[in-house]
Amino acid sequence: MKLPGVARKTANVVLGTAFGIPAGMVVDTHIKRVTFRLGLTRETDPVKVERDLVKVIPQKEWIFAGHAIIWHGRRICHARKPDCDNCVLEDICPKCGVKEKKK
Repeated sequence: MKLPGVARKTANVVLGTAFGIPAGMVVDTHIKRVTFRLGLTRETDPVKVERDLVKVIPQKEWIFAGHAIIWHGRRICHARKPDCDNCVLEDICPKCGVKEKKK
């Protein structure tokens, strides 16, 4: 993080993906959104979100979990229109912040 332009997210991505070192959880927009909807955090600040996640996700899973949550946010749990009908987590998801569909 001492390099110009490198903050927590970039440092965690490089250490985890390139070197296999789980130094922390990557927190991007997808991870913030999905973990909020799952009820794993109530925070919006990335550092605070990371603090919440490292308490509930084992360190050996941080690298995989980061990639999996980002993929889920890109493919299923979209910001504006989450595809809850095709979500494997629907049964356990409290859908925090997701507006109900009008019927």
